[in-house]
This record gives sequence, structure tokens and C-alpha cells, in this order.
Amino acid sequence: MTRSKVLAYATTLAAFAFLAIASREPGELPSLSVFVFWITLLAAAELLPVTLGFESRVTMMFPVAVAISVSFDPLSSMIMIGLGNFDVREFKRAIPLHQALFNRCQTMIAGGLASYLISLYGGEPLSFPIGIAVSGAAATAFVLTNLGLVALWLTHVRGIALKPTLRELIPQPAAGFWMAQALLGGLGIATAAAYREVQYYVAAFLIPLLFARLGILGARAQHELSERLRQQQAMLLKATEQVFTERENERKRIAAEIHDGSLQMLAAASYSVGNADAYLQAGKDEEAGQLLDTSRKAIEGAMAALRDSLVDLRRSSVEAGGLMRTIHVYVDQVSMLWGTKVHLEGGVEHEPPVPVALAAFQILQEGLVNALKHAHSSSITVRVLDSDNMVHIVVEDDGAGFDPEVEIAADHVGMKLMRERAALVGGRIELHSARGGGTRLEAVLPGGVAQ
Repeated sequence: MTRSKVLAYATTLAAFAFLAIASREPGELPSLSVFVFWITLLAAAELLPVTLGFESRVTMMFPVAVAISVSFDPLSSMIMIGLGNFDVREFKRAIPLHQALFNRCQTMIAGGLASYLISLYGGEPLSFPIGIAVSGAAATAFVLTNLGLVALWLTHVRGIALKPTLRELIPQPAAGFWMAQALLGGLGIATAAAYREVQYYVAAFLIPLLFARLGILGARAQHELSERLRQQQAMLLKATEQVFTERENERKRIAAEIHDGSLQMLAAASYSVGNADAYLQAGKDEEAGQLLDTSRKAIEGAMAALRDSLVDLRRSSVEAGGLMRTIHVYVDQVSMLWGTKVHLEGGVEHEPPVPVALAAFQILQEGLVNALKHAHSSSITVRVLDSDNMVHIVVEDDGAGFDPEVEIAADHVGMKLMRERAALVGGRIELHSARGGGTRLEAVLPGGVAQ
């Protein structure tokens, strides 16, 4: 069982344990129509996001979930949030079932905890000033629990340290992020107060606010996305020019290596075999044996050189056969030549631009060969996937591992080349390893213009 499944199922058990505790002392359960209303409102906020391309999605789940947590007991809140917390990627099967389960259960826990804090207060959660302060604390607990569980998921599943994970989850400037969360939490509390007065008519002012907020965020993010796309297209153009230059230089280099290396060794082997035959006919078995041994070593050297040249030549086939076909052929060849089982998982739905495909394949080559040489692992896993217009290449082993800060110097050629190739097309490299804990290399590269 993978680490992601273990964490997802543990979170699910925690959510159901929370539900069981909350069911012992339930408040007055709302009617079925109330359940349907809030579940529908939460689902609408989740299923009608602004999709910004790359890995950006904007929803308005948080204020609706806060309104639910303030208005109802922990049991009712968790049921509403669990049933209403849809993710459009679930319907497209873009995320595995255990990840969808984790997403639902971690928001259930966050909402249940917020509602539980209000129940501990015991007073009117919307009274001024203490009740409002308690509701604000509950909204803060929701945000912190949500961030904490997602950070735990990323650090545990992807092997990313906590500090860079939080930097990824909290966009800069951080003060702006927390201010936005405070405003959204306030909107949720105001929605709960309005619901007390006008019941279902709260949707009449909440839904326009939701879409207005989405429109503002979407317009700002689209502007930022347009700038990112412009920069990426410029980088891809530069990368394309460099690819053609590098490809021509590589072909000349490989041709020279084959001529000066492999062919020369095979010619020497052929000459030695001819002389060995003459010695055998003359009855000089010992001399013939020495020549045959020399021929064998020359042939083995030629095979090793040709293997390296074959690895390099596979780079040119990305354009002809596509990224996945090239990776499949290469993995099969590597498994046979090195005698190590390499598991290939995933795939890409949309072929990335040629410079990105070449960079992805070259990074995979370097990472896989490093794992074969140094990991001393019985098996290696290669994962390829594309999501939100990003291509992910992962090479993971369960071998000896190492300390990256100690053993990879700034001038380490292989790592430097991988980082340069990723940066050239606007991507990045993430390396995570520990002594005795295996190694995980991930390249995250842009797949092209957002769909």
C-alpha cells in the first residue's frame, strides 16, 4: 500500500471517529430540506470554480463551510461538508479515489473542529463581541486545520519538506493571503447571521457575492497567467532553437564516438580472431587463447560504448514517436541492459511541445541512470503524468539513499544539467533522499498553453 493511501485511509478513520464522538451528543438535527439547501450551496461553490490553467483553481468553499460550522452542531456540519465538498476532478477521474477521500475527510475534520469550538463556548455564536470573536476563532481553526492536513499530505506523499510546502500553500505576500482568509471568514460569519434572519433567502445575496468574488480573483489571476504564458512561450522559442543546435552537435559527437571507439575496438577484435585462427591451425593453443581473450574484452568494450551511444541516440526519437513511446522503448532497453526491473506508470494525455518532451526525456535518462548506478535497488519506479497543463516525471527507488546536501555539490554535473534543462523550458527539479530511505527525483515541466 502506498504512503498516499495510508494517509488517506488514516484521515478517513479520523473523520469517522470524530463523527462517532459527535453523534453521542448531537444537537437538534436540521430538517432534510435544510441539509439539501446547504449541501447544494456548498457543492455549487465547489463545482463552479474559476479555472485559471496550470495548477490554479479558485473556489468559494471556505465561507460557505464556515457558515455551516457556525450555524449547526458538529455532527450536522461534518455531514453537510462531507456530502457537499465535491471536486470536479472526481467526475473526470483526474485524481485517484483515495485522494478524493482525503480531500473530503480533511475538510470534514476542519469543519467539525470549528463547530466543536463554538459548541464549547455554549453561548450565542453571533452575539457581539464575544460570540463574534469565538466564531472568528472557529474560522481560524478551520483554515489552520485545512492547511495543516494538506501540508501533511504533501510532505508525506511527495517527500517535500514542511517549509517549502507551506511556501507553496501560502502565496506571497503572506499578509495578503491571511487578509483574504479573514475577509472570507467574515463573509461566512455574516452569511450565518443572515441565515438566522431570512433562512433560505440568504442565497439571494450570497450567490452574487460568490460570483463577484470569483470574477475579481479570476480577472487578476488571468492577467498574471497571461504574463506567465508570454514568458513561457519566449522560453520555449529559445529552447527550440537550442534543441536543434544541440541535436546536431550530439549527432556529430555520437558519430565520432562510434567511429573512434566502437568500430576501432570491433576491428581490433576481428583482427585478433583472425590471428587466433592462424595460431590454432599452427597448434599454438596458448597464444590463440590469449588472442581470443583480448578479442572478448574488445567486444565487451565495444558493447559498452554502443550501449552509451544507444542511450544518447534515443533523445532524437522523441520527435518521431512521441514522449511516452520513447520512454517505453528506453525503459525496456534499460531494464534489459542493466538487469534491473524498472516499473513504468502513468502517461500523458496531451503531447507536450518538442522542447519540453526532450527536456523531460533527458532528465528521465539522467535520473534513471543515476538510480541504476548508485541506488543498489531491486526495482525502480518511473511515473509520468500530466495535470493542469504540467508534465510530471518521477524517478523513485527504495535503495540506499543519501544526504543531498552533503553528497551533491554545487558543481555536480548531472544534477546541474537536469536543473538547467528544466529551467530552460520554465520547469523545476525536486530531489528528496535520505540515507536508507530511497531517493525521489521529480521534474515538473510546463505542458504548453493552458487549455
